[in-house]
Amino acid sequence: MRTIYENYRGFKINKDDNSYTAIHSNCIIMNQSPLSQVLDTIDSYIDSQLNALQADESASYPQS
Repeated sequence: MRTIYENYRGFKINKDDNSYTAIHSNCIIMNQSPLSQVLDTIDSYIDSQLNALQADESASYPQS
């Protein structure tokens, strides 16, 4: 297994034969090919997590 990115938005990306594995905090998140699909999936995952955090924060504060 060859490392492609040591830290892409917090994920380590490895290449194994014809697939790519994205690992975050020692949990395999995805195993896909091509590399662009893995990177797009990571971007979507990070964006959805950020949107969820922002929604939680805005719900916590009363509106005036």
